[in-house]
Amino acid sequence: MTNVIHWPHSLFASQGKPSFQKRPFSRSGGMTLGGRELVTQTDLGFWRARIPNIVLRRRDLRHEEAWNAIEVALHGQVGLVIVSVSHVGSQVQKLAKQARSYVPHADETGFSDDTFYASEPALVQLEEQATLGSTVLKLRGLQSGLRLSGIHFSYLHALYNTGPIIETVGDVVRVPIFPAIRAPIPAGTLLNVTEPSCLMKLASDNEMNLDFSSSSFTRKTVNFVEAIDYWDKVSAP
Repeated sequence: MTNVIHWPHSLFASQGKPSFQKRPFSRSGGMTLGGRELVTQTDLGFWRARIPNIVLRRRDLRHEEAWNAIEVALHGQVGLVIVSVSHVGSQVQKLAKQARSYVPHADETGFSDDTFYASEPALVQLEEQATLGSTVLKLRGLQSGLRLSGIHFSYLHALYNTGPIIETVGDVVRVPIFPAIRAPIPAGTLLNVTEPSCLMKLASDNEMNLDFSSSSFTRKTVNFVEAIDYWDKVSAP
């Protein structure tokens, strides 16, 4: 996966909680003679995301430089962008963020910006292999008392959300997920619950249109849609 932008939440602070909205896909057979519409849910579905009221400060040239650079890189709806679920939305994610640690290189130095590698805590593991298109998974909680219903997790920047628990056997639960599995996940894989992420595109070509005016700051809301076409290409035989 090349030429992908990671959306910089830390640089573009938002005055509002970013939202990830499920968009199920259903089919209708039309109205029956009794006036009822028969609707069938399919395994298809995708994510939409919205980052509201991003605050851009005119006097901070990093904002204008970074915004312009990302706009060029994405080139409207063509480019790919990784958007993370950075806000805490579950007890598991809260615990993961608290337990996350940062480690330096082998020579005890950091990156050029003085940051370090993020060491993710092992909290949720896939118990059995997930095949392409799966809608039910078996997950193992690696710490006692973890609630694995209603949590976000990701693998290879494919974002998923778990539903109500169907079955519990010891530390293993069987749960439905949204959306269907985008790419196979091997058994034993540690899932990203700290900063789950989604591979997306801009929802329209003009999402990043912005006039840095003479005022001290401006606000902008940006909308994204999951990059379904990327996963279609990856899964194609």
